[in-house]
Amino acid sequence: METYPLVHMPKQYNRIVIIGMPTSGKSSIGRLIAAHFGLDFYDLDAEIEAAAGMTIEAIFRTKGESEFRRIETEVTGKMAKVCNAVLATGGGIVTKPDNMALLKQPDSLVLYIHRDFYKIATTPKRIMERRPILQHTSYDKLLALYKQRLPLYRKYADFEVKNDKQKDESVREILHRLDEFFCVQGDCEACDS
Repeated sequence: METYPLVHMPKQYNRIVIIGMPTSGKSSIGRLIAAHFGLDFYDLDAEIEAAAGMTIEAIFRTKGESEFRRIETEVTGKMAKVCNAVLATGGGIVTKPDNMALLKQPDSLVLYIHRDFYKIATTPKRIMERRPILQHTSYDKLLALYKQRLPLYRKYADFEVKNDKQKDESVREILHRLDEFFCVQGDCEACDS
């Protein structure tokens, strides 16, 4: 993949929080953003599994969604304090205002990765089935979930990017837009490169 001149996050930011629908690319793109800016990467779902001692699928199956959301908020509170990091959240994080109150701090940039609904809906079934909230879902239920969450993602986002092209092309555009944004926000030498 083509590289860009490294831009550092302005000092006013300690973390980038990524929100978006399941299968929008939060984790895979988040890892690349973290590498680009020299930041640590955390996947909130992996942190929840470590805290619970079981997979998210097992939490949903044995304890239910409400218990998952409780654990999610507990872990979110801890992760909201990490510095120099990119946090990829679960798709439903925005449905609980307490979670976003923890994450949407003055020193956090909340990045919404938007993926066209039809691209989400045509994600291979083997990938969709790994997300408990999407297991055995219908097109209509997925569309309802998308319509419910879209205004919340946009409400909480400081910055919105699209992931509708080939992955490498989308990542290049996202990194370029973040570089430009950070250059406007802070002191950066890479703006004119």
